[in-house]
Amino acid sequence: MEDFEQELKYALARKEQPPSLEAKVFASIARDASARKLSWRWEALAASVILVAGLGAQHAHAVRERVAGEAAKAHLRLALQVTVTELSKIQRTVRASTEDE
Repeated sequence: MEDFEQELKYALARKEQPPSLEAKVFASIARDASARKLSWRWEALAASVILVAGLGAQHAHAVRERVAGEAAKAHLRLALQVTVTELSKIQRTVRASTEDE
């Protein structure tokens, strides 16, 4: 049992860090920070693409709505012209029949 205790004491004893440890730690931190920046840039790019696509879809919808509105306006004008023409014919017919009496 004493050998085990000696091994445990040796394993848990304080040891001096190698001189390259600090450089390795800071290099690892820099890599992680760089990866986070790259990840953030990709996320920003993806968000921008989604925003542009959404705005494009909204613009296309607005254009379709405007075209449909203009078509409805043209149909209404045509219907009013037909109505005016037909009412004019009816009015002439009524005048002609009242003049005959």
